[in-house]
Amino acid sequence: MFRLDEDFAPFYALIENDAALSWAAKGAGRLLAAPTVFEDVVKTICTTNCAWSGTVRMVSALVNDLGAGAFPEPKTMAAAPVRFYRDAARAGYRGAYLKALARDVASGALDLELLRPECGLLDAEVEERLLALPGVGPYACAHIMMLIGRYHRLVFDSWTRPAYLRVSGRRRASDRAIERSFRPYGPFAGLAFWLMLTRGWVPAEG
Repeated sequence: MFRLDEDFAPFYALIENDAALSWAAKGAGRLLAAPTVFEDVVKTICTTNCAWSGTVRMVSALVNDLGAGAFPEPKTMAAAPVRFYRDAARAGYRGAYLKALARDVASGALDLELLRPECGLLDAEVEERLLALPGVGPYACAHIMMLIGRYHRLVFDSWTRPAYLRVSGRRRASDRAIERSFRPYGPFAGLAFWLMLTRGWVPAEG
């Protein structure tokens, strides 16, 4: 969960003399991730098209009602009745997506752990597989890839776009223009973008 076994040496070498990101070379960049890709996918779907309070409500219902205090197993989510997703989690249209995803993982028809970098799939193939999942669009795809250690895609949503304008001092910028700005960071473009936006979350030294 804390990504302590992930080697960030190439990224730190890249940003060591970077005016905007050299601070992160002292050890930042490890995103808290779930023990399974399935959990990361489910939680990400629960962040789509809703306020953060809605995400908390949905995930809390999964944990408290289905998992007895822990994140539920796919088979448990698959077996949960439609009314749970409708009435308890109040997941809306996401309920059908979550149930279908859990069913496929529980049955063995879908192995999400194969999406991890160490399993050998290229980023392009991982993107294709993620975008084929119910409830996963471009935002969710980029977010999940970051959580599993694939950092080339930038996460664009209703928070990151205005946050970028605020920290960059620009009045407007298209997604494509922002992506161009981060191309020098190569496979770490998405991580560099995220760290630039969240610099204020880390207390300054001194």
